[in-house]
Amino acid sequence: MKIIRDARWIACFLICAFFSSSGLYAQSFGEKHSAEELQNDLRILHEALDEFHTGMYWYTPKDSVDRAFDKARKRIMDDMSTLEFFRIMAPLVSLSREDHTDIFLPKSLKSEIQEKGKFFPFTVVYLDKKLFVLRNGSANDSLAPGVEITHINDTPVDSLALKLGRLFASDGYIKTVKYSDLRGFSFSRYYFYTYGNASSFKVKTSTGETFSVSALSTKEISENIKSRNTETSPDNKESLEFRILDNSVAYLGIHDFSNDSYKENRENKNYKKFLDESFREIAEKEIKTLVIDVSENGGGTEGNENLLYSYIGENYQKYKKVRAKTQKAKIDDGSGQTITLKTFGWFEKTFANTKLPDGSYERKMNRGPGLMAYKKEPRHKFKGEVYVIISPISYSGASEFANMVYTNRLATFVGQETGGGFYGNTSGYSEKLVLPASGITVKIPALQFVMNVEGLPFGSGVIPHHKVVPTFDEYNAGENTALKFIVEMESQKE
Repeated sequence: MKIIRDARWIACFLICAFFSSSGLYAQSFGEKHSAEELQNDLRILHEALDEFHTGMYWYTPKDSVDRAFDKARKRIMDDMSTLEFFRIMAPLVSLSREDHTDIFLPKSLKSEIQEKGKFFPFTVVYLDKKLFVLRNGSANDSLAPGVEITHINDTPVDSLALKLGRLFASDGYIKTVKYSDLRGFSFSRYYFYTYGNASSFKVKTSTGETFSVSALSTKEISENIKSRNTETSPDNKESLEFRILDNSVAYLGIHDFSNDSYKENRENKNYKKFLDESFREIAEKEIKTLVIDVSENGGGTEGNENLLYSYIGENYQKYKKVRAKTQKAKIDDGSGQTITLKTFGWFEKTFANTKLPDGSYERKMNRGPGLMAYKKEPRHKFKGEVYVIISPISYSGASEFANMVYTNRLATFVGQETGGGFYGNTSGYSEKLVLPASGITVKIPALQFVMNVEGLPFGSGVIPHHKVVPTFDEYNAGENTALKFIVEMESQKE
């Protein structure tokens, strides 16, 4: 018996030593739920994605999704906390490979994490898979802004991004989004979601130096960043910009397609008027080269991308189809009540769509928004040379604009691969599914927009003709590196 007790003691010691050396230790966050309750939540999620999410199997086959859910069920044999369940659920949601499909923790759990969580004490940014410190919120002054981190707890940061990225969806097979979406404090947050609380982190930099950094609360991190950062925050940038560069190149910065964002501009509150006046001035000054910048545009109001396109491209059928799997999905919540997920209202269902024999709906060619690129030809059409600046932030409507321009060969693209899928997306109307036991919310989009495009691999975004990634100093200073690259290219033509 003594030998057995000693063996148990040694095993316990080794386990404790492992967690101590790795800097991680277990701590439960969120309420505990029975395995039966969580199995029911998992069933509801599976049925809702299957019955309501029109693009659920666009990139991931149904049998693969079903197998993943079967494996998840086998992991839920005992009581679990909400955060433990989230770690199982989030990768299932990301199998949609559709960035409009989102998952949210309950407010109570987020408050608990905010109060009790210990985090990697930096804001960071990935630039071409390299991880740089943006702001230092640690107690160690050595890791200043601009330091490149290569490993955290002996894990290379490029593979770490893909591991953390399993907790959120991106369009198709686009990996640039996994790196881009971890900028700022998001890296620390998803690191916490993945590994839980930590005591410290082993950080290795590109110079080969290794530092031990204590995990800190958000309050401590914020105070440390404020004590080191004396810079004043810049004014909010206008979402619509127009200027002439060197009397030869026009720059059009369309940083948002949301009508609501335009109302917050100091100038240019009317998008249609802004475009009309900008292209009129371009015509009057006989500008031959136009740069359209959608690198910071995450989308917005449907149709605004079409209006921009109408000034440089000929009309054509933009979408092969716009479809909804169902008008209404009803899911049993396990207690005799029904969860109803609804796509669109009666008027749009009846007049703008056709119901097919399988119960799905497809948008009619010329009813409502229709399927064409635009409805009206603008007065001042640009026929010169066009550059489009893109990035992983170019998403939804911005990526649709890029998709149209690319497939019709209207521009040279500069920057980085778009975050939005080249062949379309599932977005539009969406419903928020609140799982009854865990309280986790999943936002499920209903409309699949299949674009009439060709020329790039399935599952990719628009891939630029010239890849341009800023250095850390350029990024930190807010420089438009892609625009500088274009201006330099144009100057060499003279």
